[in-house]
Amino acid sequence: MTERAVLLVDADPAIRDSLTTLLDLNGFSVQSFSTGTAFLRTLNIDAIHCVICEANLPDTTGMRIFQHLQTLDPGVPFALLVSQQSDSILRSAHSAGIRQIFQKPLVHRRLLNFVSSC
Repeated sequence: MTERAVLLVDADPAIRDSLTTLLDLNGFSVQSFSTGTAFLRTLNIDAIHCVICEANLPDTTGMRIFQHLQTLDPGVPFALLVSQQSDSILRSAHSAGIRQIFQKPLVHRRLLNFVSSC
């Protein structure tokens, strides 16, 4: 059986590195990606513990990634990372079905609670 991993998609290498370290130190297997294309190219839906994805990637959006995942498995736990939280982003994300939104800079304890509950 393939090990299930937290999949992290963020263009910022510092955020990818810090979150990968945080999750790894807390016992989670992590795969990180800098673009949506790289994420989708290697996607194995059966190997996902949960997905943490930046809202604005260089080649797509977190919302599009979420919508694609929903077509494959509507039960995949998904969290959206945003740099600036706005009412329109919150409304769009919630209406799409995204329930976890984290604003940068992150509160690591909240993120760990999300990943642990998946």
